[in-house]
Amino acid sequence: MRITKLELFHISIPFKKPYKLSKKYGTQTHAHAVIFKIHTDAGIVGLGESDTLNPFTAETPSSVMVVTRDIIAPLLINQDPTQIAMLEAALDQGVSGNLSARGAVNMALYDIVGKAYNVPVYLLLGGLKHTQLPLLGPIGSGTPDEDADAIEALYEEGYRTVMIKMGALPIADEIKRMISAKQRFGDRMKLIPDANQGWETSEALEFVNGVKDHAPDLLEQPIRSWDIDGLKRIRNRMACPLAVDESLMTAQDAATIIRERAADVFSIKVSKNGGLTKSVQIAQTAGLFDIKCLMNSMLEFGITQAASLHLGLTLPNLVDMGHAYMSVLRMADDITDFHRNISHAVVTPPEGSGLGIALNEDKLKKYTQDYIKIQ
Repeated sequence: MRITKLELFHISIPFKKPYKLSKKYGTQTHAHAVIFKIHTDAGIVGLGESDTLNPFTAETPSSVMVVTRDIIAPLLINQDPTQIAMLEAALDQGVSGNLSARGAVNMALYDIVGKAYNVPVYLLLGGLKHTQLPLLGPIGSGTPDEDADAIEALYEEGYRTVMIKMGALPIADEIKRMISAKQRFGDRMKLIPDANQGWETSEALEFVNGVKDHAPDLLEQPIRSWDIDGLKRIRNRMACPLAVDESLMTAQDAATIIRERAADVFSIKVSKNGGLTKSVQIAQTAGLFDIKCLMNSMLEFGITQAASLHLGLTLPNLVDMGHAYMSVLRMADDITDFHRNISHAVVTPPEGSGLGIALNEDKLKKYTQDYIKIQ
């Protein structure tokens, strides 16, 4: 079997309601992705998805399409898609960075192999450790009363973990939000404030001190990604575990964070981390050092969500919390049927071979803003 061509579709779909993030990322109204179709001479088509959000990622949809056309595709055309390790090695040699584009290719290769051998991707990753996973529900930045309404709605839907976006408001207001949420929901919900790099180290330390009697269950990425010393200072002062997200892009980042003892939890995102192969490496390395993993998400559609789910279902070192497999529920629409795996705030394994999801071609066409074919 050989790869014959690649098709790339830049899509954009609005959220059901705007998503207020930290001051670094602002308020998001639409989710963008590049959908990959990798075609083979056996008639099997592998699906991949690149999820970029500049400045979270250095990449943009346009850069993903250009680097794939000019650099990645020539390394793939006429190659055997089942030889994932060999293709990953060639791409490591020939492509610098561009992890989101790499991630889309890698998940599409796994999709092809699973379809070729008529097995789900989770079997290619070692088999199921979990038969289902609880969902994490995110809320945007708001007032304590707005937070309470949003969290209560999630609780009624069956969620028992909520990620509270912070980093946009004055730190005193963020402290009030955390204390209010903990007082109202701390006995029935696990609470994860995520500042998305929105704070200075001094602000994060002020937050930690201000909520010490109402500590969250996990704090994620409070400061800039490169500030490992700052993360260590925060972790040493905290009464709860610290998770890294933007600080954790590569396996080399994982090694640095482990060596410096800068975090307790790794936030894994298959698109951000360069695909399933690289995400497995990061997660397994974490496990060797008793670091837990949170399966998190970018602003993802069903292809990446499915790939991430296949990985999460195999990992023994997941945090005992909800995980981010609800992304498609926040969109006004999706181009896949991933939502059928979700019920009552729980996600179960996709059925079928490969990634186990179907692409809606009419919706793909409807939401496509740009398209290229490479052969």
